[in-house]
Amino acid sequence: MPDISNQYFTTSELAKMCGVTKHTLFHYDEIGLLKPEFINEKGYRYYSFRQSYFLDIIIVLKKAGSSLQEIKEFFQNQNAPQLVNLFKQKEIELGVELLRIKRMQGIMESAIQMTETSMEALRTIPSIEEHEVEYFIATPLQESDDKEFSIKLSEHRSYCEEHAIQHEFPIWTLISKESFESGRISWGYVANKLKELIADKKVITKPKGLYAVTDHIGPYDTVSETCSILKKFIQSKGMRVCGSAYTMDLINYFSEQNPDSFVIRISVEVTNN
Repeated sequence: MPDISNQYFTTSELAKMCGVTKHTLFHYDEIGLLKPEFINEKGYRYYSFRQSYFLDIIIVLKKAGSSLQEIKEFFQNQNAPQLVNLFKQKEIELGVELLRIKRMQGIMESAIQMTETSMEALRTIPSIEEHEVEYFIATPLQESDDKEFSIKLSEHRSYCEEHAIQHEFPIWTLISKESFESGRISWGYVANKLKELIADKKVITKPKGLYAVTDHIGPYDTVSETCSILKKFIQSKGMRVCGSAYTMDLINYFSEQNPDSFVIRISVEVTNN
């Protein structure tokens, strides 16, 4: 009978030393990943010092993103070249994950900035502003109803995530010149502003130029009322619409439950007659 106290770890001792739970070790035993050195007549599990090193390898590989199956396969043919190949693969995967995290950090930063800004300075009085060129990743809408918008917004978000596209948080929509002038507002695209220009088939450009700008306060289905006010303002300035209209959600369903509290910034490209 081995000298248990000097040569082996109990399940509790090994779990505590390595920062895992006893249930984790039980699971590793069940799946054949790390079986105890021996089990006594009372069913208590005992692990050798060498097995503590195996557990250390498991913990490192798990933190690197390896699945238990991948770790098990590694142990079945453990050698230095295999470890290098496994770590190289995990390095690539961690790089992708780092890009995802940085992307989400950027989105969160722009969300904070957008929400704080919108709470401080609403543009309830229309004005004429000069805007620099901006680029958007955009998904076209076939219909203008709520169901279509929800479907396309979901598709749009998935596309941006799958392609790791760096964009700002606010949701934009584009309204054609014809739709804006007719008063029958119809969304043409759902979009997000890009942090920098990229090569992608879904990129569209918001031209540099003059824009009439105002904020709409209220639900989406009353945006046409604010567009009407903006049209009259443009006419009063002796100007005309020459391009698309753009709406940007400043405060929407992310931060407010009541649609009457939504804030949507509307800007439409204009020129002097």
